[in-house]
Amino acid sequence: MTTMPVTHARAARAADAPGSGGAPLVPRRYLRLEILRALRNPWTIGFAVVMPVAMYLLFGAAPEYGEIATPRGTVAGIVMANMALFGAITAAVNVAGSVADERGSGWNRQLRLTPLVPWVYVAAKLLAALATALIVVVTVFAVGLATGAKLVLPALVGAFWFAWVAGTVMFGAFGLAVGYLFRNEAVLGVVGPLLSLFAFFGGMFIPLDGMGDIRLLAPFTPMYGLRSLLESMTSGEPVETAAVLGVAGWTALFVTVAAWRYRSVAGRE
Repeated sequence: MTTMPVTHARAARAADAPGSGGAPLVPRRYLRLEILRALRNPWTIGFAVVMPVAMYLLFGAAPEYGEIATPRGTVAGIVMANMALFGAITAAVNVAGSVADERGSGWNRQLRLTPLVPWVYVAAKLLAALATALIVVVTVFAVGLATGAKLVLPALVGAFWFAWVAGTVMFGAFGLAVGYLFRNEAVLGVVGPLLSLFAFFGGMFIPLDGMGDIRLLAPFTPMYGLRSLLESMTSGEPVETAAVLGVAGWTALFVTVAAWRYRSVAGRE
């Protein structure tokens, strides 16, 4: 973890300066600051890109079954979309680390001394997550299409937007919630195992058919609904009601927890 970002401090001082419009922190400036800060972290973007690309190449492009035709493309196309979704999720969850870092450095306390309203803070984090996730999703789709993955155009466009927006919003909210529930290094110890568990029960890497009790529990986990709805677009399978309810329910829960924790820590930090 690092100390309070110098760019944050400079932005706050610049906003306080005469001629800044009288507002200690201008929302537009803060939004831009968060997005640029996320995009300037090569380690975060690099890890979020490399892992899903490697997984796609391993399970989508390399095996012969990747060329098998499906109603809306090929098996490699389905794997490509799934890995893009996982990459977007990984990028979005990095919000947790930035929140925990800012809490530990005291930056959150300084923000609460400004007129910055909570929704701007949350919006800035989610927009930064969307900007980072966009790079990841574009890269995975580009590698996939370049190596022969195929999806019909409506499925390709729908899968791209769903993987980017739905995956980022749900797990960006998850990252905010975790960042306010735990501090500093504890966040890393929580996020990694939870993501692995969610991915397993969500069928992100291993098909759940024939897995008995695990298959019965899977629809109640966060990634299952996202992956299921995405595969409905890419494979033509019917949309599961449980998947729709799961995505809506888990997103609402993460947003609620994040908002609750943001308010509850306001008077203690």
